Amino acid sequence: MSQESTSPLLSKVKWEPLGLWNVYFLFKFGLFYFSYIEIHVLENLALIAFLVFPLGSGLLHKLKHIVGIVLAMMLLHHDSYLPPLSLLMSNNDLLMSFSPAYLLELIMRVVSLQGAALMLVTLVTYLYFNQWIRFTGVNILAFFVVGVTGAASLNNQQNIQAAPTRVVKQAIPDAPTNLTSPVTDPASAMTQFYAQQQSLVTEFPNQFIGSNFDVVILNICSLGWDDLRHIGMENHPLLSQFDVIFENFNSATSYSGPAATRLLNSSCGQRPHNGLYGNKREECNLFAQLEQLGFQTDLAMNHNGFFDSFLQLIKTEGGISAPLQPLDDINIIQRSFDGSPIYSDKQVLSKWLDNREQSAQERHALYFNSISLHDGNIMAGQANRFNSIDNYRARAQALLNDIDGFFQTLTNTGRNYLVVMVPEHGAALKGDQMQFSGLREIPTPSIVNVPVGIKFISPNKELGSNPIKYDEPLSYFAISEFIARTIEDNPFDQATINIRSLLSNLPTSAMVAENENSKMILYSDQPYIQLDNGMWTKYPQ
Repeated sequence: MSQESTSPLLSKVKWEPLGLWNVYFLFKFGLFYFSYIEIHVLENLALIAFLVFPLGSGLLHKLKHIVGIVLAMMLLHHDSYLPPLSLLMSNNDLLMSFSPAYLLELIMRVVSLQGAALMLVTLVTYLYFNQWIRFTGVNILAFFVVGVTGAASLNNQQNIQAAPTRVVKQAIPDAPTNLTSPVTDPASAMTQFYAQQQSLVTEFPNQFIGSNFDVVILNICSLGWDDLRHIGMENHPLLSQFDVIFENFNSATSYSGPAATRLLNSSCGQRPHNGLYGNKREECNLFAQLEQLGFQTDLAMNHNGFFDSFLQLIKTEGGISAPLQPLDDINIIQRSFDGSPIYSDKQVLSKWLDNREQSAQERHALYFNSISLHDGNIMAGQANRFNSIDNYRARAQALLNDIDGFFQTLTNTGRNYLVVMVPEHGAALKGDQMQFSGLREIPTPSIVNVPVGIKFISPNKELGSNPIKYDEPLSYFAISEFIARTIEDNPFDQATINIRSLLSNLPTSAMVAENENSKMILYSDQPYIQLDNGMWTKYPQ
């Protein structure tokens, strides 16, 4: 039998070493060790195969390394926990309006000091040991080890295996019972949730009877429970001023426009993101219901509402018919991420109250929107001293103090008020494996869990000294129900305000949240996400 021989062509091939490319792969192993990324073994080995393939020393060789740089950056993003590039670039038109200072701040959040230190250590390690160690072989062997041992932490990217069938019953009293169906995965759980929500409509009374009162809704951008804990303000004095605190409230989105739209249309059950706009039902619109009951609706904001056409959105989709309260004589206290002015919350609210005091209308309903806590804001006169993360605590302190002072001013008027503070979403101050600080492309539980407070203000009526902490899972429909019950029962006519009766059997809600290209549901006590209509995966914890 003739002895097999190596092809003469193959024997002359001189495979290229990785050279400085070793630093890239060593750096990725460092990131993997510290759980910043996962490792997709096959894709990384394919990149190595591409890089070591010999193409001579001419133009093709240079082109190979240029293509390699592009592939390496794409693969690094693929290995990371960051959202898909398509998701990050879906708001590219809005990114173009960010100020240069804010864009630089975002870049610095991605390029952390720890990452820079790891890169330095990796580079020095390679340069120092390269004379004794062939790192090309070391990297290839390391990838095989990771693949064989199964230590690539791929659990979060695998398809969800079917769980044992369980029946999820309607959580809301008086809802149709024929919607009960087996739920076996996040997709079916979300389908059933929206089917249940379709039939929910708040029944407001036909007419207003009893003592007059105003409804004041404070819609605050970027304030979540997770943020308050992060800055050590979860026990701010303002929170003790409320009569009720909803501790488990779901804002259902992590963006301002959809959040405001959901709040203003809270008189119906929760809708999917693609059902928020157009085909509005009047019975779903909270302020339309209040107008029919004789409330004059008012609109005040501490910004001009131009960014992302927010003002137009709340008018066309939120049903706010009132003109925006002028901002001409209000002090500028911050500059937004796009450079536009942000005005004093205290002065905007005080101006509304002054106008309301001069009104002959018996009842008013105010929608107030504040972006004082939005990511990227810089406090006036401090542009060179703090970035928006560093100054968040100071901004939060000022806003909460302003609202606290506003409560005292309302008390001094001698009128009756029902005040509801509803944050749009959290600020994502801490960030996580998949989203750096301030990134809210995916509406995670830590972002959509926001502190909602309700306060009754009335002369000569004593309430409990401590707020009722209500921990049932709620969302916007519960707010509409609470307001309707307050109008129906009118506790301002009674000797004491029985808040617990108003809270009795409030409609609960599963934690389901959506943005335009991302969905989240809390399924079996674990957050699952779907991005760009792809597979459902467990969110990395």
